[in-house]
Amino acid sequence: MIYLNKESKSTGKFKILSVVLVAMLIVLSACQPTVQPPLYQPQSTLPEMARGLVYGKKLYLTSIGQALDIETLASSMNTLQDISYTMDNLLNASEVEEGAVVFITVGCSFKALTESGLTKESEGERAQQFIDRADRGEITLVSWHIGGIARRGATSDSLVEMLFTQSDLALFTEAGNRDLFLSDWAIAGGVPYCQFTTSISDVLQYMTESN
Repeated sequence: MIYLNKESKSTGKFKILSVVLVAMLIVLSACQPTVQPPLYQPQSTLPEMARGLVYGKKLYLTSIGQALDIETLASSMNTLQDISYTMDNLLNASEVEEGAVVFITVGCSFKALTESGLTKESEGERAQQFIDRADRGEITLVSWHIGGIARRGATSDSLVEMLFTQSDLALFTEAGNRDLFLSDWAIAGGVPYCQFTTSISDVLQYMTESN
C-alpha cells in the first residue's frame, strides 16, 4: 500500500506539471506577434507613360531634404551616354525651362539641412513651387525615394507625402516601402508609380528611350 501511495503522488505531480507546461505554451503563443500579410503588392512595372519621358527634353536634378541620395541618382545617370542634365541641390522652380523634366530625390539629412541653412519648412516651400509649375503643365515632375529606411521618419515622410501625391510620376525601392507608405501616398494622389526591382540605370534607360 505504501508503494501504491507513492506512485499515486508521483503521477499526480506529473499531471500538475503537464498542465502547467500546457498553460505556459498557450500564454507564450498568445504573446507572439501576429504577422500581417501585405494588404497588396505594389506595382513593380514601370508605367507606360514613363517610357521615353525624358527623351529629347531638358532634364534637371535636385534634392528636397538635402540627403546624399541625389548623388546616388546622379551616379547612375552618369553611366548612360544618352542623358545629360543640370544638377543643383538648391534648384528653384523658377529656374527650370518650360517643357523640362525635373527629377527630385526626397529624403532629409538634418546635417546637410543645417549646413545649407535650410529647414524642413523651407524645403517644403521649394517643393511646392515645383508642384505648382507641374500643376500648370509647365514642367514634368518625377519624385524618387531611393534612400531606403534611412530616409524615412517624420521629417522625410511629410515631404514624401507632399511630393508623392502631386508629382507626375513616383519611383521608389522596396527598402523604403516595407510598410507601403510610399505606394499608399502615390495611390492616394492618383500618381503613376513603380516600386522598381531593377537597377536605377535600367529605370533611367527606359525613360530615355525614343518612343
